[in-house]
Amino acid sequence: MQKGLSLKIHWMAAVVLIAFAGMFITGGTSEGSGSTIKPGTVYTRNSAGEQVIAYDAGHSYALDKEGRVIISYNNGKSKVKAPLALYSGYAEESGMTADGAGFFISTDKTAIVYGGSRAIPVEVLITNDQGKTWNTYPVTREITGTTKNVGFITQNDGWMVLSSFKGMGSEDHYIYKTRDGGKTWSEVKGNANEVYARVLTGAGFANDKIGFMGFRYETDFQPAICWTQDGGKSWTKLHIKLPAGFEYYGLTPLSPVFKGAKGQFPIQLSKDGASNVVGTIYLTSNDYGKTWRYDKK
Repeated sequence: MQKGLSLKIHWMAAVVLIAFAGMFITGGTSEGSGSTIKPGTVYTRNSAGEQVIAYDAGHSYALDKEGRVIISYNNGKSKVKAPLALYSGYAEESGMTADGAGFFISTDKTAIVYGGSRAIPVEVLITNDQGKTWNTYPVTREITGTTKNVGFITQNDGWMVLSSFKGMGSEDHYIYKTRDGGKTWSEVKGNANEVYARVLTGAGFANDKIGFMGFRYETDFQPAICWTQDGGKSWTKLHIKLPAGFEYYGLTPLSPVFKGAKGQFPIQLSKDGASNVVGTIYLTSNDYGKTWRYDKK
């Protein structure tokens, strides 16, 4: 009887250990504090300052005649009107321009960040049910954001980069994080602006620790990418070696997108000026962006 009981106890202990191991593998803290979400369309800007899609998940936005934001899901199969109006164009000083706003559009979570003037603080509008319900949350009143980038890693974990133009191709960048689905945001104090304070063209986080910012091409450092491995506290330049021939192009990194450990980093190629885009190449990663390689397609 004791032998049978001993075997049963050992078997139960083994099951418990396996269960805990499974929880650790599938739900490690480096992956975030919430469940994963479907990929979202990511908007950012190219080296000419034009709003572009860095990753197309089949969702998009448009403005109606009154400037109301219309979100289109699943290649137009469903459309919803967000409780937000934006100006078309870029020069509006209120901070309520579509070109200056940040968009992340997924069927699981959609986030629009806007504002940043003295009159209107930075706010984010979020829906978790494809536009059936919306909530507006404050981000900050302390800085003015010329352009914004936003994204979510899980339902709870999101990031935001607010960029403030200073002139002569220089910008300051402010990183914010949320761990409660966008209800509250905290600034990550770090050295980003000390390392590289140029014009931002893309941003993205692989997980809670590893993140990237890409900048308009410069002759001395391209593709101009900085990265962090501690959640945004410290940043360093990421020097990526490309095959011969690419040195004859202007290389502008857009926003990287991750599906678990696998990442894709689009790099726009331009000739004879920022506006003359001649193509896009892709860097790929299988380790959350710790290493990248050129993926010739």
